Amino acid sequence: MTATVVLERRMPADETQDRIADLVSAARAGDRLALEALLESIERRVYLLAYRLIGEPASAEDVAQDVLWKICGRLDQYAGSNFWGWVYRIVVNQVHDHRRAAGPAPAELLGLAAPVDYHPARQEQWRRVMEAMRVLTEKERAALVLTEIEGFSSREAARVLGCLPITVRVRAAHARQKVRRALSRYYPELRETT
Repeated sequence: MTATVVLERRMPADETQDRIADLVSAARAGDRLALEALLESIERRVYLLAYRLIGEPASAEDVAQDVLWKICGRLDQYAGSNFWGWVYRIVVNQVHDHRRAAGPAPAELLGLAAPVDYHPARQEQWRRVMEAMRVLTEKERAALVLTEIEGFSSREAARVLGCLPITVRVRAAHARQKVRRALSRYYPELRETT
């Protein structure tokens, strides 16, 4: 089994886009129950993205809570075109702010536990991939997570990250090379042949 399996798209089953749109409209109109339902329906996905960008459960939980608060406060600013792109942009910005405020964390303090719904046989594989992702810059990690795990196109990821699609593709390619190199000590089949 290769490490690429761990990077598969792991988005939880979502409410339909129409349901989300209805909840957003009702929440913007002042319906508190709709706002609560909206936050409940996006909470797990927000946490998972924060976790994939940070790699540490407690920090991801803090970021996810901050993001949900920001969504509450900024829902009237949502333009109505791409809700998940708007949410992901808030998550990426909040992760950036969190990292800047926290400063660099010693490697031994980073949590490497797999999400609780992971099969036990994949726990070690997950730990290795998360460890390998430590070598990435924040920008490379964001590009890799958005395109390879969340399934965004380079154009969609570029909108979220505020850069050009080619920049996303280059960052994701560099990230894949670095992760592959780091994982090759565990998975010899990933070694580059020269």
